[in-house]
Amino acid sequence: MTQVTWQQLTNSLKMAELGATASETHGIICGLICGGINLTDGSWYGAFNDLMNDGIALPIDLKKDLQQLFKTTRNQFLAQDYQVQLLLADDDQYLNERAQSLTQWSESFLAGFAIGNESGKTLSKDVKEALTDLSQIAKLDTEIEDNDESETSLEEILEYVRISAMFCFGELGHKVEATENSEKLH
Repeated sequence: MTQVTWQQLTNSLKMAELGATASETHGIICGLICGGINLTDGSWYGAFNDLMNDGIALPIDLKKDLQQLFKTTRNQFLAQDYQVQLLLADDDQYLNERAQSLTQWSESFLAGFAIGNESGKTLSKDVKEALTDLSQIAKLDTEIEDNDESETSLEEILEYVRISAMFCFGELGHKVEATENSEKLH
């Protein structure tokens, strides 16, 4: 299964004239998954589309990219082998652009998580703390110096965000066997 790249998704979003970034898009998908949305019935797409495009149909190329991104991301979480990768600005981008990408991902994750947890499952103290931390990360100042110290700090924050998402999934996400053909877009 091929992974949709940040640049590929960025291009698809621009072509569709959707005002979201690739990082925001992936953040929402991860939030839906980690919040507990059903992973096999395709309901994620309706929730995603309502949030991102007011329920208006998306172009087929973008839908295909989103479906691929969802499947890959879902399978990464289900594998439970700590291989979940956040879709963020590429490493060749300026550090402040990568930081902005991480803040956008974090903010969007929270929105997706809220919708994914629409049944209002009770959150543990640890999940509440992780969500509070993600809320603070979403507000970080992204005007940072491009140096080794800032690079190291950003990598540490990124790893914390990644682990926090996996933690949320571990507590609230649906545990099902992932199969490539288990869902269809509606």
